[in-house]
Amino acid sequence: MHLGDDEKGSVARRTVLKGTAAAIAGVALAAGQQPVAHAAAEDPEQRLLQIVPGGNGIIYTLYADGRIKWFKHLGRDNGTYNWASGDGREIGSGWQIHTNVLADQHGQLFGLCGDGTMWWHKWVLTNPANGDGYWAPGTNNIIHRGFGQYSYVFGGWDGVFYAVDAHGDMYWYRYLAGDGSNGPGAWANNGVGQKIASEKRDYDMFFADMNGIIYGVRHGAVLHWFRYLAGDGSNGPGAWVNNGDGIHIGTGFDFGSGVERFAENGVVYVVWVNQDHTKTDHELRWYKLANHLTIDTSGVFWPNGSGALVGTGFSVARTANLQGYTSWSVAPGQRLDVAVSTTFDAYMASVLRLDGPIEHGGATQVRAPQAYRGERHLLRSGYRANGPAWPTSFSFTVPDDWQSGFHVVKLEGPYGMRQYIPFVVKPKQPREKVALLLPYLTHNAYNHWGGHFQYSWEPAYGRRQFSIRRPFANAYIEAPGFIDVRFYGDLLLMKWFADNNVAYDCYQDLDLHDPSWLAQYKAVVLATHPEYWTPEMRTALETYLANGGRVLYTGGNGMYERVDYDASGGFVLHRNAQGHRWLWRDQGRPESQVLGVAYDSYSYMEMYPYVVDADHPFLEGTGLQVGDRFGETGYNFAASGWEVDTRTGAGPEAPGVVQFAHGEQPHGAQMCVMSKPNGGWVFSASSLCFNGALAHDPKMSRILLNAVNAAQL
Repeated sequence: MHLGDDEKGSVARRTVLKGTAAAIAGVALAAGQQPVAHAAAEDPEQRLLQIVPGGNGIIYTLYADGRIKWFKHLGRDNGTYNWASGDGREIGSGWQIHTNVLADQHGQLFGLCGDGTMWWHKWVLTNPANGDGYWAPGTNNIIHRGFGQYSYVFGGWDGVFYAVDAHGDMYWYRYLAGDGSNGPGAWANNGVGQKIASEKRDYDMFFADMNGIIYGVRHGAVLHWFRYLAGDGSNGPGAWVNNGDGIHIGTGFDFGSGVERFAENGVVYVVWVNQDHTKTDHELRWYKLANHLTIDTSGVFWPNGSGALVGTGFSVARTANLQGYTSWSVAPGQRLDVAVSTTFDAYMASVLRLDGPIEHGGATQVRAPQAYRGERHLLRSGYRANGPAWPTSFSFTVPDDWQSGFHVVKLEGPYGMRQYIPFVVKPKQPREKVALLLPYLTHNAYNHWGGHFQYSWEPAYGRRQFSIRRPFANAYIEAPGFIDVRFYGDLLLMKWFADNNVAYDCYQDLDLHDPSWLAQYKAVVLATHPEYWTPEMRTALETYLANGGRVLYTGGNGMYERVDYDASGGFVLHRNAQGHRWLWRDQGRPESQVLGVAYDSYSYMEMYPYVVDADHPFLEGTGLQVGDRFGETGYNFAASGWEVDTRTGAGPEAPGVVQFAHGEQPHGAQMCVMSKPNGGWVFSASSLCFNGALAHDPKMSRILLNAVNAAQL
C-alpha cells in the first residue's frame, strides 16, 4: 500500500464551499462531508494531518486537503506488508476542520474542533475487502460542546475518551448512545468528565489502546504502559494497574524520533523520522506487544519482527491545514511580512500582544481580525535547511504606538481552529531600564516542524542547518498540558513581569547581532532556556557585563552550545563538521565564565525545591532562613529541576561566585551571584523549572523581584 498511488473509488464529492471562516460556520452538510474543503495539489512532504486506527486493522487517513480514506492492514497480526484494496477507499471530504479525530472499533469517528465541540460520524462497512459502505444517519451531529477546556483529548475505543487539562489532570468520558444523539443517557455521568489521574505533566503525550490500555511518552522519549481497569470514571483503590504508575516498555517515541504513533489491540504503529534527513518521513512501522494486557504481571515482550515496514506514503504534519511564519522581530515603523499556507478557502488573522499565557488573561489584541483568501503552498526541495520560501500572504507596517513585547499572529480557521505565529516587537529606541531577551535560537533548535531538527535521532552527518523562516511546531501559546520550557515557559516569566509591574523592552536572540542598544539598559533578563549562542551574541553580552551591566539568568542549561547564523540565507548552523555537539566548554570557553554556573546533567528530569544556604540581600522580605525550602511546586513541578546548572558543571569553579541556595536533589540547581567588573554582576537561578514556579511561591517571586530591583540601581 502506498498513499501516493492514484486514487480510485472515491465517493461523490459536494461542491467546494466558499467564504470566510465566520461566514461558512454552521452550513448544513451531507453525510460524511464537512465544510470548507479547499482543492489543492497534494504535497508528498505533508500529505496527511493524522492517522486514526479503527479496529481490526482498519486505518483512516485524514488528508491535509480534507479527504478521508479507509484502509485495512491485513498484516496487523504478523507485521507483513499486506493491505486490503491497496489504494484505499475515499469516503469523505472537508475533514481538515478538525483539530483531532478519534475512532472506535465499530465505525464511529469523533471529530474534535477548536471550539470544543465533538462531532459524531459512523462509517457503516458493507464490504470489508475494499471499504465500501455508507454514512449512518446522524453523521455530522455535534454530540458534546465541552472539550474546549482541555489541552488535548485522546482515546475513542468503545466510545471512551481521556481529556488532559492544563494541569496535566486526566478526565474520563464515555459516549454511550452510539448513534449521534445527545439526549439524556447519551453520555456516562451526563457528559461530565470524571478525574481519574492528577498532574501527569511530565508526559509529553498519551495515546490509547483497547481495554483501558494507555501509552504515555514521558519527557525524554521513554514509553510507559498504563492500564485503567475501573472503566467507569472512578479512581479508587484498584482503578489502575500498578497504582497508576507507568511501567517502562520502550524508548525513543518522542517527537524527536517519530512524527505519528497510534495503537490497536497490542500493535503500536509509528511513522519514524527517516535517518536520511534528505528523505521524506513517511514509512509506517509495526510493533507488537505480545502480552499488552498483562505487562504488570508477565513483563514486556516485543516479538521478533517488531519495527517491520508495513506501509509508505504516510507523511504526517498536524498543522498542514493552517500554518505560517514571519520575521522573529520587528520595530515600529517596519513592515511585517506573514507567509501562510492553508487548505481552507479563507482564514482570519489578528495580532495579540502577550503578557502571559492566554488562559491567564495575558492577551491584548493590537490588530483586529481580518479575512484573507486561503492558498496552499507546496514545500520546495531542501525546505528543512533553507525554509519553505512561501510567498507573503499579507503584510502590514507596525504602528508607532505598539508597545515592545512578545506578540503572535493568530490564525483562525472554522469552528475555533487556531494557530499562532510568534514574533517580537522591539523598541525603536530603548525605553525601559530592563531588556528581556527571548531565546528564539533554542526554540528553533527544538522546532520539529518538517520532521528533522537539532534533536532528531539520526546518524552524525556533519553540520545541521535549519531555517529561521519556517513555522514553529512548538509554539505553545495556550497551556499544552505538559511541562514546557519553550514559548509557554517564557510566557510564565512574562506573567511574572506583568504581575509585579516590572516594565521591560523585548528582544530575541539574533537582535544581539547588532548590539548597539544593549549598553543603554541597566539589566538584561535571560529567559527560560537560552541554550544556543552565536559568537557574536556571546561577545556582545560579555562586553556588556565588562562595562558594568547586570544579567538575570532565570533559566537553566544556558549558553551551552555554539551555533553560527547566516543572515543572508536566514539559517542557523548547528554542530561541528563531524556532526557532534558544538559545546562552548569544549572550545575552552565554558558557560560558567559568563554565568558563574554550567549545565550539570547528573539530575536530568528530577524536580526538587531549593534550600537556603546562606543569607543574602536577595532574600530580603522573604522570611527565609538558612535551611528553609522554597519553590516546592510549579507548572514544571518543583523549582529546581529538569535541567540545572551548578558551579562545577563544566569543571573548576569560576571566581567571584556567591551561592545562597541550592536544589535539594544531588547536583541540584545552585542559585548564586557572580561579580563582574565595574559594578556588573550575574544572578543565576540555574534551573529550567524556576520560571514555572514563580506564580506558585511568593517567596521565590520576591527573590527575583529583589534581583530585578537591585539590577536597576
